[in-house]
Amino acid sequence: MAVQNVSRKAGPLSGNGTLKTFSFSFKAIRASDVVVRVSSGDGVADAETVPVYGTDYTVTLNSNQDETPGGSVTFVTAPASGTKVVVTSDTTIDQQLVLTNHDGFLPGSLNNAYDKLTIICQELAEALTRCLTVPITNDKTPQQVLKEILEIAATANEYAQLAQQIYATVEDDVAEIKALKAEIDDLVLTFQTIEQLAAQAQANAHSTNDDKITCQQALQQIQAIAAQTGFSTRTSPSVSENETFPLSNLTPSAYAKVGDLVLNSTNGDLFRITAVTATTATVGAKISNLRGPRGERGLQGSPGPAGSPGEQGPMGQSPYATCFGQFQVNGEGMLQLEYVGLAPAEFSINDNGEVEATYANT
Repeated sequence: MAVQNVSRKAGPLSGNGTLKTFSFSFKAIRASDVVVRVSSGDGVADAETVPVYGTDYTVTLNSNQDETPGGSVTFVTAPASGTKVVVTSDTTIDQQLVLTNHDGFLPGSLNNAYDKLTIICQELAEALTRCLTVPITNDKTPQQVLKEILEIAATANEYAQLAQQIYATVEDDVAEIKALKAEIDDLVLTFQTIEQLAAQAQANAHSTNDDKITCQQALQQIQAIAAQTGFSTRTSPSVSENETFPLSNLTPSAYAKVGDLVLNSTNGDLFRITAVTATTATVGAKISNLRGPRGERGLQGSPGPAGSPGEQGPMGQSPYATCFGQFQVNGEGMLQLEYVGLAPAEFSINDNGEVEATYANT
């Protein structure tokens, strides 16, 4: 029977530390042509060993390789558990058939020669399936492609080492940043507590005198919490939201830092410093106000007593003196007219604002 189109590889087969015999089904010309490979695992980089025929293993071929090709491989020591075993063949590439004019032309000799050539081709084909090949439409050689792959691998390895170095450099910084984040979270809660206490102080600031003690206690708590967090409270006579001002405006002005509280001593507004330079400080939005709201306006007082009459002014001169005489305002505030040489008359002011005299029977 001719050599069939079969794979010349049995496996990978798993070792378990006990099994020694592994079978295969491809045709072999000689037992020594059958070889085995043993890998420590499934990975490409796992170590692979080549056991020695006759020392590490033996081969038993089926008696009729044309009818029942194949046989079995028996290890002296069973492959360890977790290993992978592959059985294949490695036929010597030679040509032993010699045909002459004087000997018989035997068909079996030709069949064996062609079988051997076919087996060698199958072994090469199986090896090619595991080789680096270049598309037929590409002009690059396998060596060029392999060189590029190795360069890429070297670059990747260089980047990996660089990344490892960077990580080793910043590892401590990362831990410090994480610790600092935890501290910041605690400070946020602290400032929230301060704002709540400030609001409580504001609510109590305009209450009765009995509530002044509660207000003072709240302010003491604010000072205690601010001292624990390392921040200080400063005052400024004039500071507003998001303002940048000289450090000299603060009392005290030394060692100002981000997070310090600034109290407007004029109106009681409370701010937090958001930025500090060598000469200036900047505050953010108003946090609260420590003064209470303005009280309601009181009731209007009763009018005071009327003043005494003023000193009487000099008598004025009427433009009609030649007709009516002189007139003045008397002590009762009435207009008094003294007239000369005229009959009694009634006086009034007409629509034009002029004084008119009306005589009897006139």
